[in-house]
Amino acid sequence: MESENRELRIKELHHSRSKSLFLRMSLVVFIISMAWAWSAGTLHESLLTKEQRSENLEIFIGKIIPDPTRESGKWIDSLPWITDLLIEEQGIKAIGITFGLATVAITMSGFFALLLLPLSARNFGTQRPLGINQGNNILKSLYWFAINKSSRILFLFTRSLPEYVLGFLLLSILGPDPWVLVLALAIHNFGILGRLGSELVENSSNGSARIMLAQGGGRYSSLVSTTFPDSFNRMLVYFFYRWETCIRESTVLGMVSIISLGYLIKDAKSKMDYDRMLAFILLGALIVMAGDIISTLVRRKLRITRST
Repeated sequence: MESENRELRIKELHHSRSKSLFLRMSLVVFIISMAWAWSAGTLHESLLTKEQRSENLEIFIGKIIPDPTRESGKWIDSLPWITDLLIEEQGIKAIGITFGLATVAITMSGFFALLLLPLSARNFGTQRPLGINQGNNILKSLYWFAINKSSRILFLFTRSLPEYVLGFLLLSILGPDPWVLVLALAIHNFGILGRLGSELVENSSNGSARIMLAQGGGRYSSLVSTTFPDSFNRMLVYFFYRWETCIRESTVLGMVSIISLGYLIKDAKSKMDYDRMLAFILLGALIVMAGDIISTLVRRKLRITRST
């Protein structure tokens, strides 16, 4: 009897669940679009035959093997070659510069994004922050509406600009300067961190911040002293995630004429030295892996500290 009642209740819940025609139609359109894209003839067209593609793949795999190993067939013979990449060709220096550029870029974007969070979060950037009435002045209400929407549009605009486009635009203005890479990464990630931070603030409980605002505290002071500490771990996850992205992007943006991994990768590609190019790409991957380890250790330390 109990099982029958449970099944009946489940059926009732299933029939009474909320239904969205828009979501269902979106799913149908998505499936039809995927089927059309996969069956479209242009998706499978290629100027090369299958045999030519296989031959190119075989040639590429042969070229990414280091020269000493290619000649002798022994991987141990590539150790001096790796040493030359790190020292003679300034691979270690490039790692340090790439690390520094990415760190400066994400620090700048994180700092300025945090400054705008009390203005861009919907529950703070209003005349009634967290529901606390601070007057009924129409002009002040319009002022906060404009400030909130402007900051959110700024986040949307900056994150919609690809780093590559920003890099080329800044290169034409600043010339081959390291700040081209730093600013390109910082501007793009400013918008992303700002959006993520705004959503984090909006979805937090903010109970302590509400009490502080009711007692006469300001938006910045209540956000920094209550919401930020409670959400710091999540903010740190976002920060390190975008820092890792900055590392990856800086290894690709080799337009700046400084000894970074991106520049060395671009130089190796122009000379068709695919073994050197792959080696520098792997060095960039090692930096990202190191950053992930650092992020995990820092967040684990913070959790232990808060629990004690």
